[in-house]
Amino acid sequence: MKQYLDLVRDVIENGTLQGNRTGIRTISLPGAMLRFDLQKGFPAITTRKLAFKSAVGEMVGFLRGVKNAGEFRELGCKVWDQNANENAQWLANPFRQGHDDLGEIYGVQWRQWPAYKRIPLSNPAAIELAQSQGFQKIAESEEDGEAFVVLYKAIDQIRQCIDTIHKDPGSRRILFHGWNCAQLDEMALPPCHLLYQFHPNVETKEISLTLYIRSNDLGLLSDVGKSAQYVFLA
Repeated sequence: MKQYLDLVRDVIENGTLQGNRTGIRTISLPGAMLRFDLQKGFPAITTRKLAFKSAVGEMVGFLRGVKNAGEFRELGCKVWDQNANENAQWLANPFRQGHDDLGEIYGVQWRQWPAYKRIPLSNPAAIELAQSQGFQKIAESEEDGEAFVVLYKAIDQIRQCIDTIHKDPGSRRILFHGWNCAQLDEMALPPCHLLYQFHPNVETKEISLTLYIRSNDLGLLSDVGKSAQYVFLA
């Protein structure tokens, strides 16, 4: 709790005032970091309302690869309703597939990252290797006189991380992320928490997680009398 309050104070005292796409001005302080020892308890915030059940439902939805606000609601999480059905930019997006659709958000990237390989037909060994890894041929074409094949498979990043933790816990490559540059325009909202790395320690039988968040709301300050509203960002 003290870490959180110290960070809010740091943002207020040292952050800079900025405008952004939401129209709500922000007091921003990039690069902040918090550390939590889960052996000492869960790092819940007690100085503002904590929608814990909604957060749990959202995480379950992400892990299931949910991309529909209705499915999130069934899990007790309503925070995606506005993004799905009230975001004017998303409503006008041709990738949106009707009411409650959210597009290729977090969980889709976590569990079904769309992976493609473009391999020259002159390299049959590479094509064979890709196919042995589960890639399937979806197209053949030619460019600048060179024929090539396009192969595809959906990658379950969560499954890969779990398997690597079990089989090769000393690896420093146990990570997954949701920032798929090719599909940002297919999402109701690009991911805020976007990169996650696991650090198993075989000697101590412990596991740590590093999380990178591109934009994180810390708190909200509203002054109705002055018609001013600010969000603290770190």
